[in-house]
Amino acid sequence: MLSLLIGFSFYIPAFIANGSGPFVRKGTPIDRGKNFIDGRRIFGDGKTFEGLLVALTFGTTVGLILAKFYGNWWIFVSFFESLFAMFGDMSGAFIKRRLNIPRGGRAILLDQLDFVIGATIALIILGIQINIYQFIFVAIIAFLLHIMTNDIAYRLKIKSVPW
Repeated sequence: MLSLLIGFSFYIPAFIANGSGPFVRKGTPIDRGKNFIDGRRIFGDGKTFEGLLVALTFGTTVGLILAKFYGNWWIFVSFFESLFAMFGDMSGAFIKRRLNIPRGGRAILLDQLDFVIGATIALIILGIQINIYQFIFVAIIAFLLHIMTNDIAYRLKIKSVPW
């Protein structure tokens, strides 16, 4: 059980970065309003430069706290992990646009796990050991937290849909 909790702690910057997006109401779309070759938006209006900056700031700030446990290098790890978590999130948006799922549309598993996959890639690149049990544990937590936090954000009128 301790191993699972340690593995989860490695992903905290990604969770914080991913959850910070709804705090940015309006911003400049990363895709600059451009369409892909299929005529659909690349990412959509929900992926903004401002949202990316907030995500990186929040995720890296968590790294300052984690550095107390894992060393100062973890500040860089948290930045890199947050960046890749947002790449994962943008990849999810890209896939959803290709599937003709509009912004705010539901895509079970993709919505919950895109950022976890991005963060996992970052951790592997940085040589941080994650075993399959830790990954599965984090994926389950991400799935459940995503459902709960989005429902709460919807009730608080932070999000326009409960997913």
